[in-house]
Formats: sequence, C-alpha cells, structure tokens
Amino acid sequence: MRVEVLFGEVANLFGDMQNVAYLRQTLPDAEFIETAFADRPFFADNDPDLLYMGAMTESAQRRAIETLSPYKERLRALIDKGCVMLFTGNAGEVLFDRISYVTEEIETDGLGLVPLTARTDLFDRYNGKVLGALFADPEADAVGPVTGFRSQFSRWHGDNEKNAFLTVRRGMGLNEGSRLEGWREKNLICTNVIGPILPLNPKLTEHLLALAGAPVPAAHRLSALKAWEQRVIEMEDPATRF
Repeated sequence: MRVEVLFGEVANLFGDMQNVAYLRQTLPDAEFIETAFADRPFFADNDPDLLYMGAMTESAQRRAIETLSPYKERLRALIDKGCVMLFTGNAGEVLFDRISYVTEEIETDGLGLVPLTARTDLFDRYNGKVLGALFADPEADAVGPVTGFRSQFSRWHGDNEKNAFLTVRRGMGLNEGSRLEGWREKNLICTNVIGPILPLNPKLTEHLLALAGAPVPAAHRLSALKAWEQRVIEMEDPATRF
C-alpha cells in the first residue's frame, strides 16, 4: 500500500493532517510518500493507492495549481483508473475550472479536472457542522452517517447532482442553496468536510481503504466507533445548532 501526501508543509490547516496520522496508525506497514512543492510528485511516474491533500491558504492554493499543472493529464488518467483520492477543505478547488478570489480581486484557472467553480470571500467565513450520507453509493447504509465540520471562505458552484459526495441531512451542501456536498468521480473525492474526516468516521475510512485495496479495520476501531455513534446522536438532536 502506497499513500502519497501532497504539500503537507502548507496543506495542513484545520488539523486535517490528522487524516494522515490516522492512516499511518491504520496502515502501519504502508509506504507514505511526503511530496513537497519542490519535489517531483510520486504519482507522476507511479500509481499510488491513495492520494491525499488537505486545506491550505489561498496563496498556497494558487501555488499548488501552478505546481500541479504539468501533471494535469496524469491526474486525469489516475482519476479514470479509479485511484482513490481524498482532497479535503479547499484542496479540491485546485482541480476546479476556476476560482474567484473576490477580496483580492484575483481570478485564476484551476486544473479543469472537476467542472465546478469556487468563489472565495475573505470577509465571509462559514463555520458549521455536517451530517450526511454517501451519495448514490451502494455502501452508504454500511458506512452510515458521515459527520464533520466546515470552516471556509469559499462557496462552490456548479452541477453536482450526479457526482455529489454526500447528501446532506443537516448543514450546507455546495453552498447555502444546496443539499448535495462535494464532488465524487469514481474514487476521487473533493469535500469541504473537515474535522478531520477520517478519524471522525472510521467506517468511511474502512470504505475508502477497501476501495484502495486495503480492506483493514480502522485504527482504534472500538473507541472510534463509540465516539462516532455519540456524535451522530448529538448531530441528529434538533437542539444541536448547525
């Protein structure tokens, strides 16, 4: 099992590098490749089993687009082959058609691999919780409710009615007018759910690892499931504010 982590020196906001820490605990014998901006990505010449990138600042996001641009076609090939990719927070926006940074009065093209756009306003932060279920996935019932949090300056726009990641029961989807969260194409997942999402959702972790060819139990499974069950109860409570 080979896991590549992109740009961890900057793509590490909201504690989401704990997704990687949880994967390391779950997969103690796996090879983890830490790719920095100055490195040639491992995926450029090899097939990772799982590719991860976390949230970052807006300036780092633009640098990530620039750095990954030479590998756009390679990323498309990996998506088409079904490589498991998890991009959390605003990392997925790197793959979008376009990002508008309204506060900075900057517009930039993304890699154009996901047909969505993002609008980022540094004076309009959204903080909230998420309770949802996997969208159009035969394993949705087995995985159960997906929980997490959101803290973002951006809103996503476009049509994800056939490619959503989650159907949101409580919380926000792509934007305030949507009940469908994120983007999923084969095994590529772009989601604004943070938390970090993997240790908060051990069954989801197991689902993604099974897709990557490693059907193993999540680390600290019993305690993680107990915490997840309690979180679901709290988030299903109508008194819980989202």
